[in-house]
This record gives sequence, structure tokens and C-alpha cells, in this order.
Amino acid sequence: SSGINAEWPLRPGEVETDKTEEVATDQEDLSSAVESIATSLEEVAISKDDIIMEACYRALKTSLKKTDLPILISNFYSQHVKPCLAGSAEIKQTKFKKVGVLMKNLEMQGIIVVKDQKKGVLMITEVNFAHPSLRGVKKLEKEEEEVEEEENIAIVQAFTCNAHVTRLFSLYGHKKGDILSRKTLRDNVITYIKSHDLADPDNKKLVRLDPLLSTIIKTRDLTAQWNQVIQKVESNCGKCYVISLPDKFPITVKGDLPPIQFKVEKRTGNKKVTIISNFEVFGIEAKELAQKLQHVMSSSAAVVPGLRTESNVLVQGDARRLASKLLIDEYKIPKTFVDSS
Repeated sequence: SSGINAEWPLRPGEVETDKTEEVATDQEDLSSAVESIATSLEEVAISKDDIIMEACYRALKTSLKKTDLPILISNFYSQHVKPCLAGSAEIKQTKFKKVGVLMKNLEMQGIIVVKDQKKGVLMITEVNFAHPSLRGVKKLEKEEEEVEEEENIAIVQAFTCNAHVTRLFSLYGHKKGDILSRKTLRDNVITYIKSHDLADPDNKKLVRLDPLLSTIIKTRDLTAQWNQVIQKVESNCGKCYVISLPDKFPITVKGDLPPIQFKVEKRTGNKKVTIISNFEVFGIEAKELAQKLQHVMSSSAAVVPGLRTESNVLVQGDARRLASKLLIDEYKIPKTFVDSS
């Protein structure tokens, strides 16, 4: 009499009905769980598609440059898209499955133009950098942190498109006077060789030279090794250096880049002084350098006129060792560009 069942005895069949309802409920729960898993798997698949598409947008916005065009779709994916993925997805895990299908999707969106230069050789020839999908795209946070932490000066040898090579590089959107990175130069030469079917079918190390390449590399030989062709094209371009400075615009120096130089002279009373020159091209201000050297050397330092419009710094005593250390350690100038001998 103490329990509910005692007060309200169940009729035969009610227990059976409850069990049936429990079974039905279990089946509903199971079906719901299966649907939930299927939905989750579908969401994962969709997210992978979204991830790889976002990586393409990021690569086009923050990595690929106009001077890189035209570029093989395989090179674009491996050199620009993959670093933006950071291992978060693989193309085989998406609905695209292949790079060509992915590029076709971007072309259908009106973001890129893909052309078949030769059977099976697809290249991106144009990019609509103003496309709405690329607006507001930023670098990965990790990339931004790395850029913020990077304070070293970067000095990269590059090449200028002169009259001797313009005919070749004009095929890829460059004009006389344009600056070409080593990567851009090599990619353009390789693309030209492949698109004109100049690779020797009997010897993979050789390139068959057509009239244009023969003229550029100045040879009458019918063939040359791949690396020789690229090296000779480089040597026949104009030379320049691009100096990238933290928080400043890059500086381009055409021709050779002379190192920072030290000249020790004797003055009245057999006293030594050190004249430091050619530092301004590396973005170093004369007044700032003089102040720092004065502190490091514990002697006087002053800005004095140099050749043309440049300034030199004159320091009392032989400042070669300490000044070199300052330039390398604090200003991050590579040792090859500090001539303290």
C-alpha cells in the first residue's frame, strides 16, 4: 500500500505497452544518432572544402604576385596554396579531388583565368585581385606573428629585364626595366621551354635551343643543359639587389651592391680615425649610426660629407672591430656586406 503500483494496480498489457514504447524510443534515438553522425560527416566534408577554398583566396591575396604570372597550376598549389593550408586539409579529402578541378572552380567564380598552353599543361595567366571573394582576406595569424618577429634585413639578388632578354620575358607580361626575382626568372624560362616543346626527348638533361634562346644565351650550339640555359639567361639580364628593411619600403639597387667599407687613416699627432661609408644604401641613417658608435667606442664620432650626396661617419680611433659587430648584431647586416678588412 506504500507504493503507487500497490494503489493503482496495472492491467495486463500495460507493461507490454510500456516496453514497446521503450523499444520505439530506443529506435528513434538510434536513428537520430545515425542522422547526427551523417550530418557531422557531411559538415566535416563541407568544412574541408571551405578550408581549401579559403586557402586559395589567401594565397591569391597575400602570396601570389603579378610578377609570378603566368604560373603552372601545380606550382601555384604547391608553392602558394599548401603553405596557407598549414596541414589542415588535403585536396583528396575535398569534393575537388584534383588541382585542375579546384582551379576550374576558381575560374568559374571569375577569380582567375586558366589557359591550356599545351596538352595537359594548365597555367594561371590572369588573376582578378579586386574580386569580392578576395576582399578582407588576411594572412594566417601564425604568419602575421612570424612577420612581426622577423626583424632582420633581407638582401636578395634580383634581375632587371634589359633589351637583350625582353623578347623572352615580354611573353609573360614583363617589360624592359622590370625587376625579376630569381624564382620568377626561372619559372618563366622553364615555362617557355616546356610550352615550346624544347625539352630533349632523348636526354632529359638537355634543352633544344630555338633561335630566341640561342640569341639570348649567345651560342650556336643546338642543345644545352637546363641549368646552363637558366644561368646564362640570368647572366645576360641586368643585375640588381632588393633590400627589404623592417617597417620600411624595400630599396632597389641596380648593379653590384658594394659592402659597407672602413678606412683607417692617420691624422695629426699620429692619431687614427676610421671613416665608415656606404651604409646609407642599407637604410642606416648617418646621425643615428654616429651616436651609437660614439657610445660603443666611448670616443667622438661625427657625420662628414662623402662622395656625391652620401654621408660618411668619422670615428676617433680604429673602430673596425666594434663598428662591424654593431652593424652585424644590431643592424642585422649580413657579414658578406661588411668589409672590415
